[in-house]
Amino acid sequence: MSRNYLKVCKLYLPREDKRCVESMRWEHMFLSIPLVDNKNIPINERRIYIEGLDFYESESKHPLPFATINGKKKTMENFWEEILGEKKHEDV
Repeated sequence: MSRNYLKVCKLYLPREDKRCVESMRWEHMFLSIPLVDNKNIPINERRIYIEGLDFYESESKHPLPFATINGKKKTMENFWEEILGEKKHEDV
């Protein structure tokens, strides 16, 4: 099985008491990431890291929340397009 096209998606969230609407949007989007294709072959890997449990805020490379694909920080719009594609309901 070839894994050279596997995308590693990581989400870095603030701790629970610091969460905002943007954090909830990111988390919801991450839970929508398809992990396998229609042939059950892995296409994406997703990891969610939480401040205070998995890392300290001082270790964060960017303001929280933020996400990366294969180590590169992405805006919410770029992440949506690259991982989830265009919104299907807009085409109707």
